[in-house]
Amino acid sequence: NFFDFVNQYRVEKVKSDLADTTKHNLTLLSIGLDAGFNSKSSFNAIFKKHTGMTPSEYRDKLKKK
Repeated sequence: NFFDFVNQYRVEKVKSDLADTTKHNLTLLSIGLDAGFNSKSSFNAIFKKHTGMTPSEYRDKLKKK
């Protein structure tokens, strides 16, 4: 539906920001809020729905590369 469509763009924005080395000082919550999520719980749930992992798991995976 429309919300899934919009949230996919938000998740892609978060993924991009997590990969951006100039934004490593930002918290996961601030990155999620900047992408348009309204709360920590919705950010975590939607991110996991679209990627299969939590935002912190995704960030840790990027650090291992």
